[in-house]
Amino acid sequence: MHVELPDDALVIRFPPVAPEGVLRGAQKEARRTGGLHRLSVFAGVARDEETEAQLVDRLLAASEVAGINPATNRKYFVCVRADELLSRGFTFWKDDEDEEELPEHYNVDLGPEPGLADAERFGEAFGPSMRR
Repeated sequence: MHVELPDDALVIRFPPVAPEGVLRGAQKEARRTGGLHRLSVFAGVARDEETEAQLVDRLLAASEVAGINPATNRKYFVCVRADELLSRGFTFWKDDEDEEELPEHYNVDLGPEPGLADAERFGEAFGPSMRR
């Protein structure tokens, strides 16, 4: 299901971030879903009096609940705001088949037949890696 994420939502992603790895991940997801080239991200807007650091901590905690092991996924990448992805033509989606999907989990659609240029455009929205 397509969702409108607020422009100022903070978005984080875990590796891979190299265009080839991003494209492989999207192609793997397309095989699993029957053609949807999507990449997993975690996103949210700061709650009342929540600092940006606390928001990042909340998104990282959600990623752990979703099964991302912090011991093997020590790096993550921050997209300062969702509008960085939206302005590049990407859209946010929720898993239609997963009723237990976390509120912080989203998928970014790379389009019907993405190539390396699309993967690069996606990766350019994210800053340098951060460590947990």
